[in-house]
Order: sequence, then C-alpha cells, then structure tokens
Amino acid sequence: MGKKIMIVGANFVDKGSQAKLYIVIDELRKRFSDCEIYYAHNDEQLDVSLYRFGKISFTKKTQSQVLKSNPLSSITKLFKKKDEGSAGDKDNYDIVSQMDLIIDVSEHALTSDSSMADIEFYMNNIKIAKKFKIPMIIMPQSFGPFDFDVETMYILGEMKDLLFYPKAIYAREQYGYDELMGYFGLDNLRRSTDILLVDNSFELSNVCSRFYRPEVPEIPEGNNVAVIPNHRCFSKKYNDNTLDLYNKVFAALKAAGKEVYIFCQSSEDMEDCKELATSFNPYGNIHLIEKEMDCVELNHFLKNFELVISSRYAACVQAYRNYIPVLLLGNGVKYKELTELFAQEELYFDILSEECNNYDIEDALKKLLAEPDVSKTRIQTRMLNIREKSCFEVLDELKW
Repeated sequence: MGKKIMIVGANFVDKGSQAKLYIVIDELRKRFSDCEIYYAHNDEQLDVSLYRFGKISFTKKTQSQVLKSNPLSSITKLFKKKDEGSAGDKDNYDIVSQMDLIIDVSEHALTSDSSMADIEFYMNNIKIAKKFKIPMIIMPQSFGPFDFDVETMYILGEMKDLLFYPKAIYAREQYGYDELMGYFGLDNLRRSTDILLVDNSFELSNVCSRFYRPEVPEIPEGNNVAVIPNHRCFSKKYNDNTLDLYNKVFAALKAAGKEVYIFCQSSEDMEDCKELATSFNPYGNIHLIEKEMDCVELNHFLKNFELVISSRYAACVQAYRNYIPVLLLGNGVKYKELTELFAQEELYFDILSEECNNYDIEDALKKLLAEPDVSKTRIQTRMLNIREKSCFEVLDELKW
C-alpha cells in the first residue's frame, strides 16, 4: 500500500499556486510511484476526470471539525465530502488521520499583513499534523514581517509553539529566513529558492489524466512581448500612476516594433487586462488574450516571448526558468530578492512605492530592448548555480 500524502496551501485561481501544486505532485510520484496524493482545496469545483490526485474539501469549518474530533468517539463522522471525486465515502477525519505526510505549498500566509483568520487557518494545518503525529514539510514560501499590534501579538506565542513541529520549513527569501530565525530561533529552518525554478523534467502524466489537453493560444512568431498585470496596482490609490506607467511602456514597445500580448496569471487580474487593452488599443500593436490559461498552458505560452513585463511573481519565475528577461514591476521583498538572484536588479521597480519614477522604468525598458542578450546571459549563468541543489531532497530524508 502506497503512502498517503496531503497537500495544503494551493489553489487553482492563481496559476502560480497551481503550478507549485503540480510540481510537488510530480516530484512525489517520481520518488514514490505508488503514493496516494490528496489536494486539500477550499470548495473549488474541479473536473476530477482530468487529474491523477484525490481531492479533499478542506474549508475552515472542515479544518476546525477535524481538530475538534475525538478519535474515541462515535461522533467523528461529522460531515461528508461535497464532491463525489473527493475521496470516496470516508469522512475527512478518517482520511486526514491516516495521512503519512502533509506538505504546505502556501505563498505568503504567515505575516502580519495577512488577516488573523488566514493565519489561524495556516497554523491549524500544523496543529492537525501534530495532533495525528503526521510528518510535515513546509515548501519554499515567503515569511514576515511579524509586526503584530498589541491585540494580535498573542499569535507569536502560538507560532513559537507550533513552528518547531514541521520536519523542515523552507524560507524562499533571506528576509523571511532572518525574520523566522530572529523571532523563533528554529532548528528546522532552511533556505531554498522557489520550487518553480527546479528543473525537474516535469512529466504532465504524473499530474493529469489522459483526458487533459492543454489549449495554448496561437500567436505569430517573433517580436512578442508579454504583459502580465497585477490587480493590486489598479486600486483607486494607484490607478492613474499605473496607467501612465503602461502608457510609457507601450509607447517604447511600439517604437521598438514589438507586438504586445496582455494576459492574466490570476483570475482577479482579467478585468485589469481588459482595461489596459481597451485604453491603449490605438497603439495598434496591443492584443488581449481573454482565455484564462491554467499553469501548464501559461508556461507553454510564455515560451513565445522574448521579453516579459510582469507584476506577478510566478510569471516572473516561469520566465526566468525559460531564460526570458523580465521587467519586473512588483511590490515586496520577494520580487527584490528574485531579481538579485539573477543579477537583474536594474530591471526591478516597486511600482507601489512613492519613490518609483515611471521615467526610470521607461529608461530601463529601452536599455533592455537595446541589449536583451546581456540580461539573458546573466539569467542562464545564475540558473546553473540555482539548480545545483533542490529542496525536494528533503523527501529522501523520509527514508520510505
């Protein structure tokens, strides 16, 4: 009988999160071919015939009930899965209690910038693992800051009690590593780059069934630039400045003879993609891709571009993975450290910062357009060092 493994912290709305789920499943099947993998989802409606993994409806209510259940009581069968393909007729308590491993692939939940409800949900996953003595691995993700106020500072004590339990916690950025070590002094804390950078010769058949067929939009070859926005940059506070920024970017791309394709990484960005395409349609070289691609389709589609302009982290990582230069218009430490990893600091701009100047971004883009091979060579060189060691080696430590 194969080992049972549950993956938490992923979702299909953001294709970067979906990609992390897929890569972890692929790695697990390559190491443990007969393992049973379960995706703990938040009531997402998925076509179960397309995937080679089980599903467990794992809402906050479900999670709470699992934690409160008493294994010696007959009241353990409190609820059933809402979708037929979740995992048969067993209740969630029975399924979770029999897991041999829990893997967390969250993006950035453990921070004072998150809601207390989201932090509690994250911590409850560790509580569940601890309750049933299930080994747990927290895959590379961002952590901190932990600037809690007086009313919420109590959560730091709970973190200190629980964060020692996982077999390994991987911090994706040095900042997050330093925050965790400074606050908690963890002996299970490790550093690793994002798992999307791992060159694992991904095998789609380990994740999807024969019924799955990726549908990638077709575009003409050559002179293509991808633009992937982020909804955060279009809030009322930033919208005017953001539109001015893209005006300068699109003008530079038009002058360079580039065809621009706007598309989303996350579902919430689609309306902003449409706004950009409509607002700057007069340039004549702006194209909107309305199809919402999954992570496999998105990765294939990105290979059509010689340059990516992105405010979404996973899209930047996927571009670097394919040795494509990125003008990174993000916000936060994870973006900054990602560009430092590939010696691309001059192409990173915190566009939500008051110090950010749109003319500086325009100048950086023009320089990149004039010398794209300089950036590409740096990415290829740095990637050799990044891929020497993988966080997935921790799976070998399980000695299954």
